[in-house]
Amino acid sequence: MCRQRTVYTTALDPYCSFIKQALNANNMAYTEVDISRDKAGFDALTRFYGKGPLPVIVEDDTIIPVHLAMHNAHTMR
Repeated sequence: MCRQRTVYTTALDPYCSFIKQALNANNMAYTEVDISRDKAGFDALTRFYGKGPLPVIVEDDTIIPVHLAMHNAHTMR
């Protein structure tokens, strides 16, 4: 079981909305960082991940690739 989950998102991205809905529906705790509104969060994300597709899910300091995040969220339902 994951001890800490952070989800990096933007407000208008449909994949970000999907992941958050799936996590919420399954009562999975997470901290959201909206990089379109949080410059420090954006900077932290680009330092360890670079620029790439969102959402980015980090569980216990391990990045979960976006394609796996989408698959896992889909199968959680």
